[in-house]
Amino acid sequence: MKNIFAVILLFAVTSCVNEIENNSTSLFSDNIYQYSTKNALISNDYTGDLTVGEIKKKGNFGIGTFNMVDGEMVIYDGNVYQVLPNGSVNNMPSDVKSPFVVTKYFEADTTFTISNISLDSLKALFKPLVENMDYPFAIKIDGTFESLKSRSVDKVTDESISLEQIVANQTVFDFTNVDGKVIGFWYPQYFDGVNFTEYHLHALLNNFKGGGHLLDCKFVGAVVEIDFASGVIVEL
Repeated sequence: MKNIFAVILLFAVTSCVNEIENNSTSLFSDNIYQYSTKNALISNDYTGDLTVGEIKKKGNFGIGTFNMVDGEMVIYDGNVYQVLPNGSVNNMPSDVKSPFVVTKYFEADTTFTISNISLDSLKALFKPLVENMDYPFAIKIDGTFESLKSRSVDKVTDESISLEQIVANQTVFDFTNVDGKVIGFWYPQYFDGVNFTEYHLHALLNNFKGGGHLLDCKFVGAVVEIDFASGVIVEL
């Protein structure tokens, strides 16, 4: 069981986003909510007390995993999905628990379209933004993929198995000509240890027949939305 201790980080809006108009009328928090940390996860702390029902009260969008690293979590449109190594996708019940979650009420601050571009090329387009960015933001991409490579991992039997060993035994999926969504976050380097720095992205196919931790992809065409957070709440 984790000790309950909340760390709240609030960010001032910097010049790199002053030109982005935010007409938000949302009644929900604009903070990212995070349960546990990267360091806890890589220290084999695979058991948490945060339920799916509680996750849904913290945000409608995000990523994570389930207790004992039981597959990959994708939170989309208020539902919490589990992507398993056999390729199945489950809409999880409210009593299932998680050791690590990053979630937010997603409301785009800026939107643009892309076409015929790789994931690496898209990250290159983001480079001028992230070079001056000192706080996290959420990313949602909805589109058609020429190719999409993702992974999921098997549930472990005990916490003596390292995260490195779990990933070494990952199941990799290669999809072609599919429609889906990429969901995730970008964190600056000073968050290392608190979270995985730079891009941490998961995928979910529109037909709910695959997804998981995103490894690579090429977009035919897609809509990219970015949601800049006003702060991060970390519950330990």
